[in-house]
Amino acid sequence: MADAQEKLTYDGKDVPIYRAGMPEVFVALQPPQAQPYIMAPTDMSPDDIVQFFVAHIPEVEELQADMVKRFAKGSYGKCRYQTGDVAYVMGRPFQLRVHPLSSRKMKAAARGRATAKYSLNPNVSLLTLFVVHPKNYDEARIAFGSYANNVILRNAEGLVRDFSQVLAPGQAPPPVRLRDMRDKWASTDAGALWISTDIVPYPPDCLVYVILRELRKTATVPEDEVRAHCERILPGWEAAQRMLAERPEPYCLQ
Repeated sequence: MADAQEKLTYDGKDVPIYRAGMPEVFVALQPPQAQPYIMAPTDMSPDDIVQFFVAHIPEVEELQADMVKRFAKGSYGKCRYQTGDVAYVMGRPFQLRVHPLSSRKMKAAARGRATAKYSLNPNVSLLTLFVVHPKNYDEARIAFGSYANNVILRNAEGLVRDFSQVLAPGQAPPPVRLRDMRDKWASTDAGALWISTDIVPYPPDCLVYVILRELRKTATVPEDEVRAHCERILPGWEAAQRMLAERPEPYCLQ
């Protein structure tokens, strides 16, 4: 990260301000000292940046305490995720906050064994993970599926929206749903595009291929344009097609 050209003062310390060509502004913390810094659009005014930071000071202070506490302790032997850690998603730092979930079968859920769900606070780059300690393979698969289904659905919605603009301009993209389907990977029914939950553990190219193949049926642009777009978006479509046809044991791909 290049040297910051701007800064503001908070709690007697400098808070660097970095500019980038992006639409959003956020606060992040630098481990292990939990030093806050700000990423802001190039055209955002200094006054607006200060107001944004001031509005999120309570959250920043709470996250600082989490991070300082995390780095003041030793690591936990079996812990994959710990509150206060920083994970980078698409190049952006997110501080983790881990909430163990327990059940009647799980008297003391260990931290970070399987992610059941998550929530995001983009303003202060906080990623909250809700995790369980599965006692067997089936529990691990269920926890993974709960988390992965959410991620797959969001990705699929974005892909359908983008592809629809090219393949059927002017038409509203269909809503996307996930459901169990053993005999097909995707189908169009009742105005929605349905995707089999079996796609979850397969590589991303397989999801892209399934969506392109289904949207291709309702494309309104000439076939040569459809073919060119498909080959441009997914040059490895043949490998994805072959993998889905062979249906290898899915969880061996993890």
